[in-house]
Amino acid sequence: LTGESRPVPVEVGAQVWAGTVLVDGAVEVEVTGAGEDTVLGRMAEELRSAADRGVKPTSTDRIAPWFTAATLTAAAAAFAGWWWVAGGHRALEVAISVLVVACPCALALSRPLAAAAGLGAAARRGLLMRSADALLAMGDVDLVVLDKTGTVTEGALDVVSASDADLRVAAALERFSTHPVALAIVREAVARRIPLPAASDVAETPGDGVRGVVDGRRWRIRSGGADVVVLEGEDGHRGLIRLGDRLRTDSRAAVRRLEGLGVTISLLTGDSREVAARIAGASGIHDVQAEVGPREKGARVRAFRQAGRRVLFAGDGLNDGPAIAAADVGVAMGGGAASSVLAADGVLAVPSVGPLAAGIVAARAARAAMRLNQLRSIAYNVIAVSLALAGWVNPLVAAVLMPLSSAMVVRGAGGVERRVAAWERSERSVTAGSPGVRATGAAPSSRERAA
Repeated sequence: LTGESRPVPVEVGAQVWAGTVLVDGAVEVEVTGAGEDTVLGRMAEELRSAADRGVKPTSTDRIAPWFTAATLTAAAAAFAGWWWVAGGHRALEVAISVLVVACPCALALSRPLAAAAGLGAAARRGLLMRSADALLAMGDVDLVVLDKTGTVTEGALDVVSASDADLRVAAALERFSTHPVALAIVREAVARRIPLPAASDVAETPGDGVRGVVDGRRWRIRSGGADVVVLEGEDGHRGLIRLGDRLRTDSRAAVRRLEGLGVTISLLTGDSREVAARIAGASGIHDVQAEVGPREKGARVRAFRQAGRRVLFAGDGLNDGPAIAAADVGVAMGGGAASSVLAADGVLAVPSVGPLAAGIVAARAARAAMRLNQLRSIAYNVIAVSLALAGWVNPLVAAVLMPLSSAMVVRGAGGVERRVAAWERSERSVTAGSPGVRATGAAPSSRERAA
């Protein structure tokens, strides 16, 4: 619930939240709040409040009444003027030409067509947006706030460093434990293809560690502090196994691409300052806010917005729901908590924050295409209606000209994909031209270790 990547010890007198998971041991709790008074209850209320936001009128909504009034006024004026000059037959012909050649559909289509092109461009790159409004709002984003666990990182403990010999003994002792640390140690031993010996007289004591016999010698595994497990042997051997939440392989590149778009990045997490600083350094994020409680995340996002920032928040956890709903644009990881996915404006269909940059580019391209299409539509209508008013366009020609403006708008919307593809090519060329650098603190993958 609070966003840590590893289990947190609980002592007598500590406050625990309804909704967290007891990994091992037993705990006796005193209930101090129930129902809507729990953290989960208050989070649900914040989700309901944040989701109840009105829909802003679009530029087309504002222009449409004036356009309609102007067209009808022009047709009436044309009829009256030509009646005076050339009689009723000619007046009716000109008035009909004005009404036919005027093309409100081109103006009306400019926004949905550009938005649909942007939605498609973003979806092809792994970002599924709930609506055109949500996508277009991404074009104004100047601050991207990222959750850590399960968003920038893979969300599971992994062994960062350990010798094969220490890992062999530790995995043998931890083989049948369900503790997250034990699972990480065994998973790493399997990835390295280390044969595991049999362990006997194994005893796991909550809060103290694991003891047992391997290869005829007594061993003990205990905590050595944050992200460190100590393996001690009866002969005085002392080995260290370092664990950490593994950075997603493309998180650093995704942060660089977002910054290249002029966007500020902030890491907002409930995890400890030490862990948050390590992940931020590995991913290239400079602004870090750690140890932020479940309810505080939404409050931080609202504070950013009140300061005038346009905020995109991306997260995956149960505790990210209020922040996702409070942001201008909320994005959830597809494999995240259901509450986050339901509250989000968009969902990342791939386990990566990389598509966020492509989504912003697609939104900006869609908005540019929408504005250009609107300008083209207005220019067409001004010129075409003026020609019709002058009597230079008859109804048949007007009927031929009218759909051409819609075709122009359709072609303009097609430019959205071209702009996003051009941005991708430029990003690939930059990446290809820069030396390969491993992010400090990022653990190597099993494939890299094998190599």
